[in-house]
Amino acid sequence: MRRRKNSSPPSSNRLAGPAFLILAVTTAAYANSFSGVLVFDDEPAIASNPHIRRLLPLKESLTAPSDTTASARPVVSLSLALNYALAPAAARDVFAAPAGAPPAVADAAYRNLWGYHLFNLTVHALAALVLFGIVRRTLETERMRGRFDAAATPLALGVALVWAVHPLQTGAVTYVIQRAESLMGLFYLLTLYSAIRAHGEGERRTSNAERRTAVRWSVLAVSASAVGMATKESMVTAPLVVVAWDFVFAREGTRRSGLYGALASTWIVLAVLLASGQRPHSVGFGFAEWPWRTYLLTQAGVVAHYLRLAILPSPLVLDYDWPPARSAIAVAPQILMLVGLGLASAWALARRSAAGFAGAWFFGTLAPTSSIVPVATEVAAEHRMYLPLAAVVAVVVFGAYALIARLKPRAPFRTETAGAIAIAGLVLTFAVMTDARNRDYGSYDRIWLDTIEKQPSNARARTNYASALLLRGEYAAAEPHLRAAVAARPDFAEAHASLGVALCALRRFDEGIPHIQRAIAIQPDYLAAHSDLGEAYAASGNLEAASRAFRTALTLKPDDVFVLTRTGWILSTAPNEGVRDGREAVRLAERAVRLTGRGDVDALDTLAAAYAEADRFDDARAAGEEALGLARRQVDQRGVPELERHVALVRARQKIRE
Repeated sequence: MRRRKNSSPPSSNRLAGPAFLILAVTTAAYANSFSGVLVFDDEPAIASNPHIRRLLPLKESLTAPSDTTASARPVVSLSLALNYALAPAAARDVFAAPAGAPPAVADAAYRNLWGYHLFNLTVHALAALVLFGIVRRTLETERMRGRFDAAATPLALGVALVWAVHPLQTGAVTYVIQRAESLMGLFYLLTLYSAIRAHGEGERRTSNAERRTAVRWSVLAVSASAVGMATKESMVTAPLVVVAWDFVFAREGTRRSGLYGALASTWIVLAVLLASGQRPHSVGFGFAEWPWRTYLLTQAGVVAHYLRLAILPSPLVLDYDWPPARSAIAVAPQILMLVGLGLASAWALARRSAAGFAGAWFFGTLAPTSSIVPVATEVAAEHRMYLPLAAVVAVVVFGAYALIARLKPRAPFRTETAGAIAIAGLVLTFAVMTDARNRDYGSYDRIWLDTIEKQPSNARARTNYASALLLRGEYAAAEPHLRAAVAARPDFAEAHASLGVALCALRRFDEGIPHIQRAIAIQPDYLAAHSDLGEAYAASGNLEAASRAFRTALTLKPDDVFVLTRTGWILSTAPNEGVRDGREAVRLAERAVRLTGRGDVDALDTLAAAYAEADRFDDARAAGEEALGLARRQVDQRGVPELERHVALVRARQKIRE
């Protein structure tokens, strides 16, 4: 009877307390994440992503521009479109508060991004709950009985709490677009949890109802796996982890071939998405600087760094400028350590040891991004430890518990209390560190200055910080950062382009334009550089050259709304008759308006100018008034006077000129 009592699951009332504690502590640790701004990859994947602006048709909301974090990840894309649709109507297009913007704009940006942060936090909290369930049910399996089952619930709670508030997780929770990692992590955990539940129900088989329940859990496991495959490629190892769990923890002889086959079939989803080739400039085997052997060697140092951060999470860095390892000798200690851990994990796994499963989990969840497939734009990234961290935390917590049990103290109650206090202290320490890290994400300047402070030679960090200065018009302040970036990485196209923009804004066109041209020479398909070149020529008064540069940009990306709008504007308003082309301007502006669902002020204003140039003044008046009405409904109304001037011109049947 005692055996039956120990193996029976706790009642839902007994689990309500731990579940509430997980939710409360996780929410408290991330309460200040709601003030986080968009940074780095957030800009192209969210703020500049036209696909999130239409929930229907799904063909639109399930896709994203190429080479963004949401590319070929339809579940991530759909989540962004849902956030956009649910945001306050007046604020949903306000993703940042530019310098000099009224307080209402900053408030609108906060109200808009609040929903994105709420989604991320909800996903993370749910993942912590599922992790709690996985650990508790694993500890209650027959193979673990007598070792950890008596403390299954408190141990699972400790693992879930430490994992949830660990500062290393901010990279996947507070950094908005990295919901790709946490959302995939949730489905990964759900896949394993559902498979565990299906195993438990299937073992009983005392009634048709229990057999049906086992089937339902199996269906949920396969469904979660399929959705996870459509969320992020790292999901690829989830079916294998289920097999590993069965091998280690299930009753000997358990073979769920049907479930394994169904889980393996979800790889088809991933294969179809990978075949779309949506990341040609960020992932793959075609990078001269990152051949797979170099990437693999480099990852030895990167993974060793991850392990250190799992134990001592400082310093945390938003964007690593990790140099390639040129030889095995350069990373020999890290290679030896990881090979040793890998061999030990394989040996333990072969012996059906829980430590072996932890090792399989760690290496299996990290392998897709940290082995032979180069991710050239992000060699190291803290968010990749989202799932692997669970194995590290579990090993530490269980190891400490086993050590205490082996000591056989005379006062077990006091020892258990001391253990609980130690876990509580660790959770509190990590929660405070997470709160502090979230404050770094509260300011674009702060997060990049923090990165520069920790990595002074990080060219990308300096370039991104300089971009914030450029947006504020602080061109002279941006110049030294960009020159430092170019000096650190002479082949860094983005740094050259941004330096060119800064110099041209300072009216030093003879210096600036060659830097933009150098960026294009380094990366011929660099859309932003072609656009920057067009802007530079326009600012210097050479509208003919500007038109050519923008047209070249359109050949690279025909659906880029900004380039369509700028090209259409020049073709409509240039003082030089040889540059203007009303018919082409109408075509481009109509396309921009279509792509934005008539929700972009600049596109509508350009359409009005194009119609006027084509002598379609009635259409011009209608488009201009539509743009003006839309602008008046927005929070930031600084552009309203200029729009009013344009409407007055077309009403008077006059054309708009630069």
